[in-house]
Amino acid sequence: MKSCLAATVVLTIAGFAAAGGGEMPTVAKYSIDLAYRAEDPGIEALADVTFVEGSAVPSELVFYLHGELSIDEVTVDGESIDVEQDLVWYPSDYAGVARRSRIDMAGRKMPRRLSIRYSGKLNPSVARAPSNYMRVDPDGIFLRSYGYSLWFPTFLEADRDTYAVEAEITVRTPASLMAVVTGERLEDTVEGNLRVSRWRAADDIFNIQLTARPFRLIQEGGFHLYSLRDAESVATAAEILSFTSKLQEFFRENYSDGGGGGQLHVVQMPRFGDISSGNMVGISDRIWRGFDPASYSGRTLAHELVHPFVHLHLPRRSEFYAFVIEGFPSYFHLPAMASILGGDFYRDSIVRIQGAYLERRETGLDRRGNPLPEERPLLELTAADIPNFKDRFVLADRGLLFFNWLRERIGTDDFAAFTKELFALETLDFENFAALIQSHLPGSKDDVDLWLRTTEFPARFRLEAQNPRG
Repeated sequence: MKSCLAATVVLTIAGFAAAGGGEMPTVAKYSIDLAYRAEDPGIEALADVTFVEGSAVPSELVFYLHGELSIDEVTVDGESIDVEQDLVWYPSDYAGVARRSRIDMAGRKMPRRLSIRYSGKLNPSVARAPSNYMRVDPDGIFLRSYGYSLWFPTFLEADRDTYAVEAEITVRTPASLMAVVTGERLEDTVEGNLRVSRWRAADDIFNIQLTARPFRLIQEGGFHLYSLRDAESVATAAEILSFTSKLQEFFRENYSDGGGGGQLHVVQMPRFGDISSGNMVGISDRIWRGFDPASYSGRTLAHELVHPFVHLHLPRRSEFYAFVIEGFPSYFHLPAMASILGGDFYRDSIVRIQGAYLERRETGLDRRGNPLPEERPLLELTAADIPNFKDRFVLADRGLLFFNWLRERIGTDDFAAFTKELFALETLDFENFAALIQSHLPGSKDDVDLWLRTTEFPARFRLEAQNPRG
């Protein structure tokens, strides 16, 4: 490809990426055509960007891509232009570095169509495991969006709030690979050795992820399960499909409608791929092949699957952000599993989790003997704290125990009404959250303060003072 770029590549070490040109414009729509380059694993892509109509013209138009990707050409309304590039620290990419491109907007209007052609590799990061499963290599494509891996141009400074966009995404791969993207599958065709997959999404930038592996697709209504072709993976796919269907039915009936245009994509992923984005749920190879609804693999699937059904859209700076993103799913998958597995599953889970929480508070170590971060109140945790506190401490422990305490104090039937009201809220802050609880549990404000704004864990909060019901 012919390049028309005047590029200055310098690693800026003074702080995070900053635009320097005023408020960044909001993208209304992306049209992305991405090809997987198999012979020398990498990607070649063209992104057409349309901004929200009436956007103010900044002094510079700034966008970011993963640091290993090269900008091959930029055109504004069909005119090829020069851009200035540098590499900057950018913690909202797993590698910690992004390629920043800046367009001088002096004397220009906001473009009707900005086209960005780019290419390159995305190697695993050794700096931020377990997110280093994100990569483009001989095994396929494993990418998430802003906050993880910038595989399409992002007009956001690091750690800024994301927003919803429309996206039309075409993925071209060898016929042996099948692509899965957050959103709605429109078409998947194979001609010779080329597979073309077309997708449409209307989702938060944070959620738009892309995976391509040698999948075998099982489809039943809106459920799409993508397993590898080995006998063990195929054998467990039908069981996962049945379990997933029951879970989703419970979530829709008791929480919210979720999202994703009616399609749910459950995908067998490589190591560390147990991640949910919008209507796409990833389950790592080991957990997929060893699937048991009552085991860690079943809990993992239920936890990942519940995310879109208990997600309330919040600014990243909200004090509830970390609690909602990871604390809510850590609890709200349990009642659904209990409805399927019955018996003592719910009670046994709560007892086990309280025991782990008390031990972690006392020792400061996780179950493998590794040091844990110092405990902090739930509403003091930020978006940046999520990797350290999810799954293994506080968000997964105290957050879960808080909702169980609430369920026991309110009563199972009234708690069901509480959850429906909670997930119908348009906004969430401490005042309306506490007021909602107060309407179901009068006189609870001081205890709610202790649960959420302190690390205190008095005897009345413990299971010994309650009677957990299954």
